Amino acid sequence: MTPDSNDNETSTPPLVLVVEDDPTVQGFIVRTLKRHGYVCLTAGSAEEALRVSSEADRPVDLLVLDIMLPDSWGTRLMQDVRAQHEDVRVILTSGYTSEDPILAAGVDARDPDIPFLEKPFAPDGLLEAVRTALSTRRGPATASD
Repeated sequence: MTPDSNDNETSTPPLVLVVEDDPTVQGFIVRTLKRHGYVCLTAGSAEEALRVSSEADRPVDLLVLDIMLPDSWGTRLMQDVRAQHEDVRVILTSGYTSEDPILAAGVDARDPDIPFLEKPFAPDGLLEAVRTALSTRRGPATASD
C-alpha cells in the first residue's frame, strides 16, 4: 500500500518525522501512518529530533510535531528542522491549547498556514492533515522565518 498522493513524483514513500513525548500518542501516529505506506522516524524530545533529522538518509518530507516538548517549544524545533530540511512541511499537535493560556497564545501566534491537530484526534483526521500538508509545497523562506 502506498500513500495517497496525486503529486507523488517518485515511488519513494514520504519520510515523516514524528516528534511526540507521549509514547502512546507517538505509537498511535506511527502505526496509523505506517499502515498507509508512510516511512516514519521518531523522537521524544527536541534534542533527539534534531539528531534523528540530521542523521536521516534522505530529506524529511513532513514533521508531525507536538507543540509542548519536555526540552523545547515545538515551534522553535520546527525552525531548527527547517534549517536542516528546507522543504519540510509541518503539522503541529497539542492537547493543552484550550486549558493553558500560554499554549493557547502560542497556537494563536503560529503561522495559520501550518495545519494544527488538537489531541485527541482520529486516524482519519491525521491522515487528511498529512495528505493536505504533503500536497502543499513549502515556499522559499522569508525574512520573517
